[in-house]
Amino acid sequence: MSEVDRRGVEMLREEYERQLEGINEMRRRLTALSATAVSPKREVSVTVAAQGVITELKFLTSAYRRLPPNELADLVTRTIAEARDKVTEQTAEIMAPMLPPGMDAKSMLTGALTAGELAPSEASLPPLIRERMNRRI
Repeated sequence: MSEVDRRGVEMLREEYERQLEGINEMRRRLTALSATAVSPKREVSVTVAAQGVITELKFLTSAYRRLPPNELADLVTRTIAEARDKVTEQTAEIMAPMLPPGMDAKSMLTGALTAGELAPSEASLPPLIRERMNRRI
């Protein structure tokens, strides 16, 4: 292997290690995420973890006792949704730097992107991959 080839391999290894460390840091940050939402009149508070799993549900005052069951259920459901939206926003902020330019992290997380939108454009692919893809067609 020539010196140029060795240097190229070394550069690829360094880039791989840099990306791997970035992914590991992102994973650590994502694992630690949580978000809390409080209902407008402060009857209920909900905390969710990174995956949107409820980790805490608190009734902050006794006002919830005066609510009809369907209103209380709706209030809790809306507060859970707000907490989940907050944690999705936090997740998107952490993931955005690792995504291709122009890709909206929140849209990806919420399923608003189609498979075609997730796939990189052919122009953004490295020349070797473009060449191999065009051979199959």
